[in-house]
Amino acid sequence: MAEGSAGTPRWWRVPPLMAFFGWLLLAAAYYFYIPIFHTIWLFIWLLIGFGWVSAGVWSFTAVISYLSIRAYARACVTLTIAVTIGACLWHTDWPKASVRSMIWLRGEAFTEVATAYERGRPVVVPSWMKSLAIDGEVQAQENGLYFPVFVDEWRAETGEGFAYIPGAPSRQKLLQTADGDLGIPTHDLGNGWWWVE
Repeated sequence: MAEGSAGTPRWWRVPPLMAFFGWLLLAAAYYFYIPIFHTIWLFIWLLIGFGWVSAGVWSFTAVISYLSIRAYARACVTLTIAVTIGACLWHTDWPKASVRSMIWLRGEAFTEVATAYERGRPVVVPSWMKSLAIDGEVQAQENGLYFPVFVDEWRAETGEGFAYIPGAPSRQKLLQTADGDLGIPTHDLGNGWWWVE
């Protein structure tokens, strides 16, 4: 076993590194929740479950390994970081957060799609953007350009997604979110895009 400069074994460096990768995997699974859910809905739950178990077990192991070498400050910092990251990941509304960040990161592409819709031209949606909608179907409706993200698969009575809504959105600007459901804009995602429920 490799030894440190003072003869301390380096085995305690592995758990924090593995915990980092566990949290990174979990954050990536949450961020790409929508496209993965649309591809294989069961896989996303397995991936998220594996991420939580991996991050939790390795974080716990890191804390215990620091305690075993009497590095109490490192153990306390590791525990605090793990709890903070876990709380942030758990309480974030990931579908809204990931769509908001994509609009911010790739605003030009979203602006082109919105402009085409406003001018009544055919809306050409890039393939990466289609992955945000169920079956890649983007709906040009009277009150906005709607991307269906979730629909009750059993009865199609409820749905939610996001839409580009020209002008000022209001409760009168209804969008059809499912066969038996109308939704209203609830959360501003920026640049005229709204989350619709």
